[in-house]
Amino acid sequence: GAAQRRTEAFEKMLSQFKPLFWDTDIGALDMTVNRQYIISRLLSMGGMPGYLWVTRHYSEEAIVEAIIQRRDMHPIMRNFMAERYHIPKDQLVKARTWR
Repeated sequence: GAAQRRTEAFEKMLSQFKPLFWDTDIGALDMTVNRQYIISRLLSMGGMPGYLWVTRHYSEEAIVEAIIQRRDMHPIMRNFMAERYHIPKDQLVKARTWR
């Protein structure tokens, strides 16, 4: 398997945002391997603290990649981030329906 990259900042984030990962084995999360999932979860449900953590710990390229490829990002945050990073809407994958 992939080597675990579990920095102190990553462990602190997991502790702070544990409820956001209710459907995940937190012990198996890897900051690099699971970056799109983590970015999407924190941006969609982590509020300003989640947004700040993502922008401090992931590169712009990693964030843009997640915005473009993840179908589960909340549409309001996705649209905001697409504007923030100047991503044309036609580059975004079709998102799932939110209720």
